Parts: sequence; structure tokens; C-alpha cells
Amino acid sequence: MEQNKQLSLQFARISGKKVTADFTGGDVTSDVGVLVMRETASQIGIIEQLACAIHDERHHSYVKHDLTELLKQRIFQIICGYDDANDANDLRIDPGFKASCDKLPSEANLASQPTITRFENSITTKDLYRIAEVFVAQFVASYDTPPRGIVLDIDDTDDETHGAQQLSLFNGYYDEYCYMPLFIFEGQTGNLVTSILRPGKRPNVREIRSIIKRVITRIRSF
Repeated sequence: MEQNKQLSLQFARISGKKVTADFTGGDVTSDVGVLVMRETASQIGIIEQLACAIHDERHHSYVKHDLTELLKQRIFQIICGYDDANDANDLRIDPGFKASCDKLPSEANLASQPTITRFENSITTKDLYRIAEVFVAQFVASYDTPPRGIVLDIDDTDDETHGAQQLSLFNGYYDEYCYMPLFIFEGQTGNLVTSILRPGKRPNVREIRSIIKRVITRIRSF
């Protein structure tokens, strides 16, 4: 029996074109799962909301990649296991990643490593605060009706750093230089409430109390 050479993927159109995967060679990607991530993110709309939370101070006359595209590229790379910004130099031409950012293989390439790095370094404390609020809003929106009660499950974890990143500190428990981001989940459902980037040390009681107060106030405001 002759095998099918083409498999039509039921994904949303890109620039009015149907997305088709085939096995006849040419421009191919080994990360077709990134298209699934694109569909999931599009349904939730989380990346567009994150882009709105970030203040773009670039001169728009020189902007080639808007914030939504940069976020999609960086987020999808990390999800697929490409944590290093240097990976952008190769993946920027990958047809799968370009499709995940709503571009055809024939269209302009995605952002390079220097652009990705400048973007990451441009994020301010206020941007991070608004990003955390986006996650809280997503958590609240996950309920059709307000629950009788929620349980805030708070935990931190190590995120090893490599180099001289700001706020990277040595943690004796993990025996490495790291950040200690804080994650807040709803204890009964396991849903993420929000996450907070922190230096590589345990939060003290005063910091935890301040964070809980802000999160509760924000949840009650909806």
C-alpha cells in the first residue's frame, strides 16, 4: 500500500494560507509540536495580554518585531526546550517556529539573539508587576461562577543562572547560583494563580505577607 505523502493539519490559516505538513523534503521542522502550542495560546489569548502589559519604549520607526511576536518566539522556544537566547539565531528561520508566530516560511525571519536579549533586558519592575496581574486575571477567568473558597498554595523553586545576571545569588540549599521564583497555585484545583520572579534567596515573612495581601486584593477586585 502506498503511504500518503501529505498530511493536512487542521490549524488556523496563516496570512490566508492553509498549513500543510508533508514528507517530501524542502524546508522542514523537527518541532511541529510548536504549532500545537500556537493553537493553545491563541485560544487562551494569554500572549496578547502579556504584550499589552509590557510598555514598549522602542522607537516604532525602527521596530521589525512587535512585542507579541517576540513573546511568542521566546515562549515557544522555551516550551520546546530551547532555553538559551542563542538558539534564536537558528530557530528564527525554522518554518515551524515562523508558523507559530503567524509567518509563512517565505516571509521575513524571526528575531535574532541580540534582539531577544535586548527585549528581555528591557522588562521593568512595573512590567513584571503587570505581567503577574495578567496571570491572576487568567486564574479568575477560569471560573464560570465564583467558588465558595480558594486555597493559596505558595512555593518557591530554584532557577539556576549562568553568568552575572542581576539578583542572581548563591543558594546554599541548592548549592548553585540561581533565582528563586515564587509560584502561587490554587490548592484544590492546581491552577496557577500567578508567578513572581525573585532573587536567589528564600522570601521572608514580611515579603510573603505583602505578596498574599496584594494577590487577595486583586482577586477580590474582579
